[in-house]
Amino acid sequence: MDEDTVALQRLEQMMNEFFSSGATNERIRSIEQSLHEFTSQINSWKPCLHFLSSTRNHYVSMFSLSALETTISKRWPILWWEDQALIRSTLYTLSLEQNIPPFVRNKVVKLVVDIAKHDWPQFYPDFFSNILQLLNHKQTRQLGLIYLRTASEELGTPREDVTIRRKIELNKLLNSQISITLDALTGLLCDTIKLNDRSGTVTPPPSPTSYQTNSNNGIINNNDNNNEICISILEVLGHLFSWIVPTTNINNNLLDGIFTCAKYDDTMNEKKIEMAIQAMTTINELLYRPCSKNIDDNYLLYIFNNGIKLFQLMEKIDTIDERYIDKTTEYLQLFIKNQFKKIENNNKFQSRLFFESLYYHTFNNCKTVSSYLNCVEIWNTLFENNDKSYTTVSIEFIKKLIEKILFKNNNLLNLLDTEIMDDNNETEWQKYIRLNIESIAIVAENEPVIIFNILYQSWLYDLKILIDIGNALTTNQGTLILNNNDGNNVHSHLRDFATITQALGRIYINFTNGCQSINDEPIFNNIDELIIKTIDICEYLRDNNIYHTTIQPSIIIGDLIEINSQLLASLKAWCHYIVNKNNENDKITFYQRTIDICLSSLVPTRADNIPDNIVHSSAHLLQTITSVLRPNLWNCDSFKGLICMSNYPYLNNDTEKILRRCLINCIVLTNGDDEMRFKLMEIMINKIVEPIGCIGQQIPNDIIIQTTINPLIQIINDCSSSSTNIKRLLHQCFLTTINRILEILPQFIHNNTSEILMNFLHSIFLVLQQQLGSEFIKNSVQKMLHIYTSENINSGPALDQFLEILILVISSPSNSFKTFLPSIINLCLVHVWPNVSVDTNLHHDTILVLLKLFYNIFSHRWQYFNDTTVLMIQQQQQQDNNNDEQMKNNHELIAILEIFGQALLQTDVNIFQKSLKSLEDINKKWRLYRKNFFKNHLLERFIMALFTVLQQRSHNLLADEIADAIHNLSFDNFTWFFTYFLPKFLAGTEGLDDVQRNTLLENFDKSTDQPTFTRSVLRFFSDLRCYQICSPVERN
Repeated sequence: MDEDTVALQRLEQMMNEFFSSGATNERIRSIEQSLHEFTSQINSWKPCLHFLSSTRNHYVSMFSLSALETTISKRWPILWWEDQALIRSTLYTLSLEQNIPPFVRNKVVKLVVDIAKHDWPQFYPDFFSNILQLLNHKQTRQLGLIYLRTASEELGTPREDVTIRRKIELNKLLNSQISITLDALTGLLCDTIKLNDRSGTVTPPPSPTSYQTNSNNGIINNNDNNNEICISILEVLGHLFSWIVPTTNINNNLLDGIFTCAKYDDTMNEKKIEMAIQAMTTINELLYRPCSKNIDDNYLLYIFNNGIKLFQLMEKIDTIDERYIDKTTEYLQLFIKNQFKKIENNNKFQSRLFFESLYYHTFNNCKTVSSYLNCVEIWNTLFENNDKSYTTVSIEFIKKLIEKILFKNNNLLNLLDTEIMDDNNETEWQKYIRLNIESIAIVAENEPVIIFNILYQSWLYDLKILIDIGNALTTNQGTLILNNNDGNNVHSHLRDFATITQALGRIYINFTNGCQSINDEPIFNNIDELIIKTIDICEYLRDNNIYHTTIQPSIIIGDLIEINSQLLASLKAWCHYIVNKNNENDKITFYQRTIDICLSSLVPTRADNIPDNIVHSSAHLLQTITSVLRPNLWNCDSFKGLICMSNYPYLNNDTEKILRRCLINCIVLTNGDDEMRFKLMEIMINKIVEPIGCIGQQIPNDIIIQTTINPLIQIINDCSSSSTNIKRLLHQCFLTTINRILEILPQFIHNNTSEILMNFLHSIFLVLQQQLGSEFIKNSVQKMLHIYTSENINSGPALDQFLEILILVISSPSNSFKTFLPSIINLCLVHVWPNVSVDTNLHHDTILVLLKLFYNIFSHRWQYFNDTTVLMIQQQQQQDNNNDEQMKNNHELIAILEIFGQALLQTDVNIFQKSLKSLEDINKKWRLYRKNFFKNHLLERFIMALFTVLQQRSHNLLADEIADAIHNLSFDNFTWFFTYFLPKFLAGTEGLDDVQRNTLLENFDKSTDQPTFTRSVLRFFSDLRCYQICSPVERN
C-alpha cells in the first residue's frame, strides 16, 4: 500500500472522528492542530489532488478543497508553472464529473475561478471560452451556468484579495466578453422556453424531499428540467445586471425571454412559480440604478410596456403567490423611483395604462397589509413633487384609499393589531392609518378643497351615528344596549369617525395664511362649521360624563374615548387656522371654549375620572392654544390654582411636563403687565422649590431633590429662546435657588443626585449666562472646581455636566474666566483623563465631553498657548508664515493633543470622529499641522494613527474623511511623506515581501492635489490588504 493511500485512509478516519458525536473537545482540538499543520505545508496541494480523485468521503473532499483554496489564495504566485497547470487542469476535470455532490462541485468551480482571478488571460487564456463551450452542450449546460454565475460574482465584483489594478483589468476583461455572453444566454433562454412550451407543464416532484434532491442535482437532464435551466439562466443574468453598464447588448430578444419567464398564470406548478419570481428579480435588477442620459428611452419603454402586460395578466387571476406580488410591487417601486422621470413626458409612454395597472395592483392584488402599504408609498412618491399633472388620478386614488381605511367598507381592518408596538413605537393599526393619512395629506397639497370636502362629507355621515348615540343615552338615562349586529355597525362608524377626524386635522396646513391660492369661500365656511361642531361634541362628551355610562357592547365606550382624543388633537391642528382669521370674536370664542374643555380635564378635581389619553390630548391642545393664540389667563381661577401646585401627582409624567409648559406659556408669552408676570412666575417657582428649603436650612433628601429639580430644569429649558426681559425675570426668581443648589452640592457629590443638581446648574448657565454675570459665574465655577478637585471626582454623569459648564465658560467672550483656565486643564489632565482612559467603553460619554472641552479651549483660548496676539496670528497666516509664533505652556498643549491622538485609536466611532473633526477644525482655524512643535513632536504619530485605522478598517465609513486628514497633515511637506513616512510604514507592516512593498510605493500616485491624493491613499490600503490576504511564503 503506497503512502498516498495510507495518508488518505488516515485522513478519512480523522475526519469521521472529528464530526462524530463521540469526539471530545480535547480530541477535536488535536485534530484541528494536525489539519492546520498539514495545510501549512507548502506542498500540501499534492496529496490533496490525490485525495479528491480517490475518496468518496465528503468531509475529506471539502477539507482537501479548503487546503487547495489556501494554496491558490496565498501561495499561487510562488508555485512552479507546471504545478499551477496541474492544479488547474485537475480541478477543471473534476468539475466535469457527473457524480460529485453539488456542494463539492460548487466549491471546485469557485477554486477554478479563483485561479482565473490570478491567471486569466495570460496564463489561462481558455478560461472564458471553456465556460461558453459548456453552455453549448446539454450535458454541461448547468455547469456552465454555475461557472458563469461564479465568474460574475468573483471577477465582476471582486473582493479584497485583488489589487485595484487587477480589479480594473478584470472588469475590462469581463466587459469585453459581455456581448458574446449575453448573446449566448439569450439564445439558450429562448431555446429552453421553446422546449418548455413543447413539453408542457413539468410534472411537479412527488414530495418536498424529492424536489430538494432534484433542485440540488448538478448536471441534470435538460429535457426534464427546462424550468431549472431557466431559473439558473435568470440568476446569472440577474447578477450580471447588477454590475454591467446597460447598453445595446441588452436587446429586445433578451428582454422578451425574461418577460416570458415572468408571466404568471393559475395553472403554474411550484417550479414555474419559482421561475416567474426569479424572472421578476432579474427584471428588477435592471431598474435598481437611477436613470442616466446614456440609457435610451426606448429601452425603458420596452421594459415598461412588457411590465404592463404582466400586470394585465395578473388582473385575470384570482390567487397569486405573495412572493410574486412582492416582486411586482418592487418593480413598480424601482420604476417610479429610478426611471419614471426619464420617460414620463415621452409621447410613447402610456400613462393611462400605467395608472390603471398601479391602481388595480394596489387595491386588488395586494391583499396583505405590508404589500398594500408598499403600494401606498409608491403613490406617495408619484405625488410628492406637488405636480398637478395627475389631479384626476390622485383624487380617484384618494377616494379608493379612504374606502380602504374605513371599517364599514373593509372588514379586514379588524384583524390589525392594536396592542403590540414595533420598533417605532407604533401598533400595526397606527402605522396603517399614519401611512394612509400621509397619502391624503400629500394629495391635499395640490387639491386641498376637493380632499377636504371628500373627508368632510364622510365625517358628517358618521357624525349622525354619534349624535344618535348621544340622543339614545339621554333618552334612556345613560344606558344603551345594542344587539351584536347593531353594536358592530356602530363600532365601525365610530372608529371611522375617529379616523376621518385625524385625517381632517392632518390637512389643516393647506388652509392657513400661507396658502393664498384658495379663493373658495364655501370651503372656509365648512371649516368653521367643522371646528364649531368639533367643540360642540367635546363639550357634550365632557358634560354628560360619557365614559361612565352603561353601553353594551362595552367596546363602544372605548370608541368614544378615541373619538374625544382625536377631536382634541384636531382642534390642536386647527388652532393654526384660527390664529390667522381676521375676526377677533371668532378667536376669542374659540379659545374660551377650548380652554374651558382643556382645564376641565386637567384640574385635580376632575382629572382622576377622565381617561388618560383624553387628559393627555387636552394638555397638548392647551399647549398649542397658549403658544399660538396666547390668551391671557392670569385672572382664571383654574390657572391660578394650577400654578400654586408644586407637582401634579394625578397626571402621568409626560402630561405633567406638557401642563407645566402650558403654564409657562401663559406667563411668558401673554401680553400683560411685567410686574404681574414676575409675581406669577415667582409664585410658581417658589412653590416648586419650597421642599428644598433656603440657605442654611436642613439638607433635603435625595427624593425631594429629584422631584423638585426636574420641573425647574424644564422651566429653564422651555424659556431658553425667550426674550431678554423674560430671562431677567427668571434670573430674579432663580437666584436664591441657585445659591441653595451650590450650598448642598458637596453633600451629594458622591451619589447619583449630583447628576441632577449639575444638570440644573448647566441649564441655568446655558440659558441665563448673560443675566448671571461673569463675576457670579466665575465664583460658582471656582467653587465647583474646588469640589471636584478636592473630592477627586474623575468620572460619572455629574462630571460630564460639569465639563459642559466649563465649555460654556471657555466659550464665553469674557476674559475674566481666563484666570482659572490652568485649573480647568489641570483637572482634565491630572484627574479626569488618567481615570477614563483606562476603560474608554465605560467612560464613553465623559471622553466625548472632554474632547469637546479641549476643542473649545483651542478654539476660544488659543492665546493661552501662544504669546502672539490674535491680530499677529492672522497676519502671519495671510503671509503663510507660522513658524515664527512663540508657543507657551507646551507641556499642556502637547498633552492635550496626545489625548486627541489616543482618541484616534479608539474603536468607538463617535470618539474617533469627534477627535478627527476637532483636529481638522483646529487646523483650519490656527494651521495647527504647520506649527514647528506639531511637526517635531506629533505629526508622524498622528499620520501613523490614521494609517493604522485605515489598515484595520475599524472606521471604514469614515475612510474618505481620514484620507483627507492625511492629506492635510502632509500638506506642508509631501516630500517627507513620500520619501520617509511611506517607506517607514511599509517596513514595519507585516505580511509583505520586499517586492510587494516596492510595488505599493511605485503605485502610489505622487500627485498632491486633495482628490488624487485621497484616492491614492484608499487605493494604497486596498492593495495592501490584498497582499496581506494572499501573504505568500517562500518557495522551497
